[in-house]
Amino acid sequence: MAIRSNRNLYPGINAHLNSFLQSEGGGWESFHAHHIVDIATILDKHLPPNYYAAAEKSLQISQVSFAETITRQNRPDVAIYQLSEQQTYQASSSVAAAPIATLPLIETLEDEEETITSVVIYEIEDGKIPGKAVTRIELLSPANKPGQGYYRQYMSKRTQALRSGLFMAEIDYLHESRPIIPTLPSYANGDEDAYPYLILVSNPHPKPEDGHIDIYGTKVDELLPIINIPLADAETVPLDLGAAYNQTFENARMLQVIVDYALLPERFERYTAEDQTRIQERMKVIAAENVK
Repeated sequence: MAIRSNRNLYPGINAHLNSFLQSEGGGWESFHAHHIVDIATILDKHLPPNYYAAAEKSLQISQVSFAETITRQNRPDVAIYQLSEQQTYQASSSVAAAPIATLPLIETLEDEEETITSVVIYEIEDGKIPGKAVTRIELLSPANKPGQGYYRQYMSKRTQALRSGLFMAEIDYLHESRPIIPTLPSYANGDEDAYPYLILVSNPHPKPEDGHIDIYGTKVDELLPIINIPLADAETVPLDLGAAYNQTFENARMLQVIVDYALLPERFERYTAEDQTRIQERMKVIAAENVK
């Protein structure tokens, strides 16, 4: 019998959900869209009065397969998906309105590469909007990780952003691929002391050559950390990633439907033996709490 919940039943990253999202067609982009907005919302609650957070075009590019480039349509801002067959809708007998004009569809299509969003924190200067961009927060996507088609392009844009003086926080929930920094231990490759989930906070000041990166790691079945995100003039703002993640899970029905705690996560073997045990122990607790 399936076990589902409208709450995240893990203390941090939901291993069941996270494995599914990294599957081909697993819905990572939809999760990304929800989560990046929740991160911006959480930040706005704690930013000093002269700052604000905005969801903007990311440095990353979403992955589109060759078949999708031939057949896909532009994604709507909101899509409603049917989970099971329902009774056929009976159309009204009212007379439909005629269009005021008809144009060739090709004239309305754009060839620009499809992109995703990130969070940019602005400092308001002299009371004027948009102000000065000071910090960029990227939620890394599979297509921009090492070994994927857009990794080099992302790293090039990342370098440009850091050399321009922007602080950067990069959130990496993708345990099935290597970290974007080659020298870091790789969980996907089974390296010792590797973490499945990483947050990288880059400070390019006073200049990139003298800057540094703070690295935060979180294990399976462990709370996500509260990270201090750098702002101008040595100010910081706390980002509670756990609060943002749980908000995303609770507000997106798609994610709740994906997760069945009665089954092992997809590609369970991609977790270490220690983490497999942690996941199975979490499943036992969830099953015991859901026995009726």
